[in-house]
Order: sequence, then structure tokens, then C-alpha cells
Amino acid sequence: MVELHHSEDITEHALQLNGWQQEFNQIEEGRFCGDILDIACPGVRLFRESANLGFTQLVRSPPSQWHLALPIHWPNGFFFHTNAITVFPHCEQFWSVTPASYDLMVVSVERDRYGWLEQNEQHLRTLEVSSPLLVAVKQQWQALTDYVKTTQSHRATLSVLQQSLLQKVITQQLQEGVELLLGECSRSPVLDDASYRTRRYIVDRCHALINARPDDPPSLMALCQQLKISRRTLQYSFQRETGQAPLHYLRALRLNAVRRRLLQNPRLQVADAAALHGFFHQSYFSREYRRLFKELPSVTRQRAL
Repeated sequence: MVELHHSEDITEHALQLNGWQQEFNQIEEGRFCGDILDIACPGVRLFRESANLGFTQLVRSPPSQWHLALPIHWPNGFFFHTNAITVFPHCEQFWSVTPASYDLMVVSVERDRYGWLEQNEQHLRTLEVSSPLLVAVKQQWQALTDYVKTTQSHRATLSVLQQSLLQKVITQQLQEGVELLLGECSRSPVLDDASYRTRRYIVDRCHALINARPDDPPSLMALCQQLKISRRTLQYSFQRETGQAPLHYLRALRLNAVRRRLLQNPRLQVADAAALHGFFHQSYFSREYRRLFKELPSVTRQRAL
């Protein structure tokens, strides 16, 4: 089964991957544009995702599978590495920052097959594999997904026999690629470094504290007090993990929350939706909303209506 999705709204983009529960927050200014190609085959699934702007994501991935990330292009080098396979943590949910202009492939395999991946499964881990093999498999899958994307529009012109043969070839290439990568890689997944985990913990906890009180988000000083850290540590952690100052990042989260509220309940007045997330100065709110999403909140509401 092949599905191709194009989205021009960050909230819509988060909903396109069947079986994944995701909440995305746009943190870079501009008009969003994203694509997902999803290929599901027996025992293996590959999706390739790209977007033009950076965002944060809160993800619940299907628990019955291992999910392995192979970035084609990942600008900032954090979270995923282009020269390694990254194993998603097996936990209730995880949070990450996605950079602008990324191009990411994720392959999912059945959890009961590769039991050794359970080592430190609640953490982000990388698998060491020879560079020539990794490059070869990534290039093969990139060419495969490029072909599928460019031919999707006229796939219906193929005969039933031709479509069945193509599906068989795609399945075989994906299964062989997985066997090559996981058969040759080190059986000892490498944990991320301690300083990285500390920064991620700080940003994760801030994110959780804000989500717990969406109508009354804590101030920066309150976050520092609850986490028992200095303002400087908070600033450094956010700058390293999100590329933004904490004040700008937290404001972007609140603006995204207003946007989701307007999309879910467009009968609500813009001023009321803004007030529910702490924006009481309407001209300031409209200016910041337009700066981030490149449209007025009234336009978002009207489109939802």
C-alpha cells in the first residue's frame, strides 16, 4: 500500500501518518509545506517525510514495532545523525525538535523480530554500521521513494499484474535492506551522551509543565524554580536543543495552541481563543500570530469555518 500526502498546515501534517499519534508545533516563521510518502509492505513499513520549516513534535509511535531513522538531510545534527541508524525510544511518548528543510526516512519492523534492540529501549540509541553499507541502502531506498513519488499519479495505468509485480519488488528491496543493516550492525546500541540527555531532560520537563497548564502556563522564573536550575542553564538548554531562546519558543507553543483551538472550534471568537492561552493584547497577538504563520488568525478561523 502506498500513500502520498501533501500538507500546507502543520496540524494537518501531524495527522497524516496512520497509526502514529503526533502533535506538531511550528517554531519557525513562514508558510508551512510538508510531504509524506508512506509505503506499507508485509513485515516492514517505510515512510519518507520532509518539510520546509522547523517544528517540535510530541510523538506516540506504534508500540508493536521498532522504528529506525535514516536521515537523508538533517541540518543541525541533533537527535538524528546522517551517518548512523537511530532507534526511536520505546516509551509512551517522546519529544523532539525537527529542523527546517529536513528529509527523513523511517523504517518500521516488527518488534518480536530483533529482540536485542530491547537494550536501553526507553532511550534514544544509535546503531553502528559500516559506512559503505549504510550509504548503499540509503541510496537504494532514496531512489525507490523518488520513483514511487514521481510515478504515483499514473500508477493506475499499470495493469493489475504490473502493479502486483512492482509491489513485490518494493517489498523485497525493503526487506533485504533491513536484513543487511540489522544483520551487519553492532548488537550493542550506543546511548546518547550525558550532557545531551541533561539538556533534553530540561526542555522535556518544561514542555510537560506547560502542557499540564495550557490555560495558565508557568513563567520562565517559575520553570527555573520548579526544575531548580538557573536562568542561564534554561537559556543554554533551549538554545542548544531548539535553536531558540526559551521566551520565543514558549510563545510559539502558545500560538500553536491557539491555532489548534481555532481549527477545532472555529465558532469561537479569535479574541476568546487567544485569551484562553494568555494573549489579552489583541494587536500584539495578531502581530505575533501573523509573524509565525504568515496569516492572520481570522483567516485561519475562516478557513476552518
